[in-house]
Amino acid sequence: MILDLAAVLLVLAVAAFLVVRGRLNDGAVPVAASLLVPGAPKTVMAIWAHPDDEITSAGTFASLAREGAQVVLIYLTRGEAARDTGYSRDVLAEVRRLEAQAAGAALGAHAVEVFEWPDGGLATADGEAVKAVLRERIAHWNPSVLISFDETVGYYGHPDHVAAGRWARELAQEENSVRRLYQATLPKALIKLALKLVAAFRDNYPSDPRAGLPAPTLAVPIARFAAAKRRLLDVHLSQAKVIADVQPGYDKLPAWLYYRLFDREYFTLAVSR
Repeated sequence: MILDLAAVLLVLAVAAFLVVRGRLNDGAVPVAASLLVPGAPKTVMAIWAHPDDEITSAGTFASLAREGAQVVLIYLTRGEAARDTGYSRDVLAEVRRLEAQAAGAALGAHAVEVFEWPDGGLATADGEAVKAVLRERIAHWNPSVLISFDETVGYYGHPDHVAAGRWARELAQEENSVRRLYQATLPKALIKLALKLVAAFRDNYPSDPRAGLPAPTLAVPIARFAAAKRRLLDVHLSQAKVIADVQPGYDKLPAWLYYRLFDREYFTLAVSR
C-alpha cells in the first residue's frame, strides 16, 4: 500500500513537472540538431558586450564544443561599470577579464578575446572602428556562424547589448564568409516569467511587445549540459547578484533538475546564406 502511494505521488510529481516545463517552453519552435553549417568551417564566433553575457547561450556553446566546433568568445568591454561588486573599476576590469577566460575554459571554448571599449559606452562608440576590429577577428578566425544579441532590445533593454547586436548583424550581412547569424532570444512564456521575476527585465524591457525580443525560430536542447552551465555561473563570482537575478532559483535546485525545467536555449536565425 505504501509503495503504491509512493508510486502515485511520483507519477503526479513528474506530470506536474512536465506541465510546468511545457508552459514555460514553446513546443512549436523547432529543435535544432546543430547550429553548424554543413560543409562550412566549424568555427563559431560569439560577439558579446560584457563578460557573463554568454550565460544566455552557455548550454549551446558547450554543445557546439562537444560537436567539435571551435568556439571563439569575443567581449567588447571588460564590464568595469558593474555596480555593487565591492571592487574599484580598474580592479573589476581585470577580475572580469579573468572571469571571461575562466568562462571560456568551462565551456570548452577555443579562444576568448576581451576588448577595452568602455562598459556602458558602446551606444556612443565609433561603430566603424569597432567593426573594423571585429572584421579583422573574423578574417583571423574565419567563423561560418556568429552568435550575438538582437539589435532591437538587446535581450532585455541594455544599450550595450543593442550596439553589439547591431554590429554583429551588419558584419554578418557584409562578410561573405559568415553564413549564419543567430540572435539569442526567448519565447513569450519566458519573457512573461522574466518580467515577473527578473529585475533587469522589469526595469528595462519595453512595454510595447513590438519593440521586444524577436520571435525564436529554433531551440537548442541543453539538459545534458546542465553541469557545464552551472559551472559557468559559479565562474562569474563578481556578478553573483546579477546572476541570481537573471537565473532566479538556480542555486535552490540541483543543476540537473533546474536545467530540465529550463531545458532549451532559444535563437532567431537573423542572417542565412
